[in-house]
Amino acid sequence: MVNYLYIHIPFCIAKCYYCDFYSIPVARSGAGEIKKYAEALLDEMSLRRDIAGDLLTVYMGGGTPTLFSAAEVAAILSGAREIFSIVPGAEISIEANPGTITDRQLAALREAGINRISIGIQSLSGSELCTLGRSHNVEDALSAVKSARQAGFDNISLDLIYGIPGQNMDVWLDTMSRALELSPEHISAYELTPEENTILHTRLTDGYYELPDEELVIEMYYAAVSTMKSDGYLHYEISNFAKPGYECIHNLNYWNRGEYVGIGAGAHSFFNSRRTGNKRDVSYYLEAVKSASLPLDEEINVTEQDVFIEMIFLGLRKTEGINLGLMAESGRLINNRAADELMRRGLIEIEDNHLRLTSKGLVLSSEVMVQLMAEG
Repeated sequence: MVNYLYIHIPFCIAKCYYCDFYSIPVARSGAGEIKKYAEALLDEMSLRRDIAGDLLTVYMGGGTPTLFSAAEVAAILSGAREIFSIVPGAEISIEANPGTITDRQLAALREAGINRISIGIQSLSGSELCTLGRSHNVEDALSAVKSARQAGFDNISLDLIYGIPGQNMDVWLDTMSRALELSPEHISAYELTPEENTILHTRLTDGYYELPDEELVIEMYYAAVSTMKSDGYLHYEISNFAKPGYECIHNLNYWNRGEYVGIGAGAHSFFNSRRTGNKRDVSYYLEAVKSASLPLDEEINVTEQDVFIEMIFLGLRKTEGINLGLMAESGRLINNRAADELMRRGLIEIEDNHLRLTSKGLVLSSEVMVQLMAEG
């Protein structure tokens, strides 16, 4: 049985300029479709009843899950408990955008069983928030974190972004400093990636925006690592930092190639050596689930080569690296020309039977992974 559940809520206030996740502005949907979607999530859970059980984590992501009322979130969690069962002490997370949560809603979410909240503040610079197309301001971000704490949340994660057009080191250091003053248990610091078919990509292509120099972006990453570590955070994944004991259990399961079930339009699942994805279309999703059919859009059987590639791509994201003792094809990984060359360049190392990226290799992780996969 699968013990990890992801629930995708695709609705948002407006599409952020950099976002390529499946999400739709709530104005295009209305309360009626949102209510139908919440009910359909329970129906899809029932269709997958025999796949998952005794859940160790539940993660509600989006979009903006906090556009759902606390009562709707409570109903979804109640359904998950009834259909799958949730173990005592399970990590139950919800993503939230500042400006979409109130003190009353936060208290109700906590009462419903949500015990971890991930708040997408992204930046504490007003101009950067405008560049990113965020729907909140700096005061909304600070207020949201303080309100979550007052509502009883003792596991708060903050999302930050660096490499934003117009950003300099002083502004990045200021954002991190002010975020750390809030004492979150977890921080994710992501490099801005201009994905195709986003407003950001178009504006960069048109010359309206310009990304910071690559060398500056690398310095920003090292500054994040140094700043977080000096404040007592563990650097446990390329972009993630946590106070001891507050690593995200749900995401660690992804990076360990663990099985999981995804519910909702655009959600993905992995179990029985198969990766599947639901269609990225709410209307299609509602119709399919209503007719008791899984709303699948893709199904991929994972081959031995896929396993090897995933072990590298996911395993090297963790700072502890790949446990060679647990990898059946470890010899295939360490006995190739690319590994020898990468070690010579000081980008990877083997220690305590773990192959991991060095501090130098962390900023070149994509290059390292591609070379190892190509030689495998």
